[in-house]
Amino acid sequence: MTKIVKWTGSALLLLLVLFVAPLALMRAGLFNPSYDDVKARWADAPSKFVKVGDVTLHVRDEGQGPVVLMLHSSMSNLRIWDAWADRLKTHYRVIRLDWPPYGLSTDPNPSTGLAGVMKLIEAFVEQEHLDKFAIVGSSSGATLSVLYTAAHPEKVTALALSTLPLEAPPTTHVSAIETGTIWLHENVVPNYYPKFYYRWMLSSLYGVPARLKPETVDWYYDTNNLPGGFDRVRAYYQANKKSLWKKGAGTEAAQVKVPILLQWGDRDIVLPTYLADKAVKQFANAKVTMIHYPDVGHYPMLELPDETGRDLDRFLGQVTPRQP
Repeated sequence: MTKIVKWTGSALLLLLVLFVAPLALMRAGLFNPSYDDVKARWADAPSKFVKVGDVTLHVRDEGQGPVVLMLHSSMSNLRIWDAWADRLKTHYRVIRLDWPPYGLSTDPNPSTGLAGVMKLIEAFVEQEHLDKFAIVGSSSGATLSVLYTAAHPEKVTALALSTLPLEAPPTTHVSAIETGTIWLHENVVPNYYPKFYYRWMLSSLYGVPARLKPETVDWYYDTNNLPGGFDRVRAYYQANKKSLWKKGAGTEAAQVKVPILLQWGDRDIVLPTYLADKAVKQFANAKVTMIHYPDVGHYPMLELPDETGRDLDRFLGQVTPRQP
């Protein structure tokens, strides 16, 4: 009996050391990277920080020629465009930015969802004196691109969109282990996800997980674990649930008249391919070029950057004159 008691006590102590104590440290924020460290790591040249009202935007502005504005997806940032920007900047002026609550941009005000981001983009375009430009958008950034184009048809020359939600995305089915990890995050450690979770989650968003690069996991982990970041993201999602996702963006899609490129991964578990066919119909007054990519998931620009980048470059060359 004494041995059993000692063994039980040792097991409980081991459990405390291996599981409970790290969770307590995570909850206290001791595992979160600091903003300054993340900025030093991921905002090297040509990054700059632009003040737009109360917001400080992390921006990269490269190349010369017709302007291409790039708007990333939720939970990511301007780094998703690295490969495409390197290709396009040789003959376009490529402007990409982190829109709050993501990346290294900071907004001291409570999020009002994509409606607030829309106002921010409008202010940025006016402040930078951008006249006409094409927009490249991914996922919720693609939705934002449609909203902006419908409101400012005089500004936008073309749209290139990856995996576009025009309505509230369907529920994504996840494994029991991932469900447990999410539960721990929401109920025990609400301000942190460990790196293995991002590696696992991103792998599930790729059609071929072997294509996932360690660097992608690193910047995804660093920027999403910034202190206070998850609170800002929750506010953003709640604002969208009360506004945009109640009605969707189908009305705005029907108002778009510029040429559109839709690039869709056929293994996207977030936005299945039936939504691509539906989106084409919703763009009732625009010419849509649809390209499906077999064995590609939610991030075509990350998973298959060369092929998808060539297709994007070819499309833009057909609708927007290049800089010689």
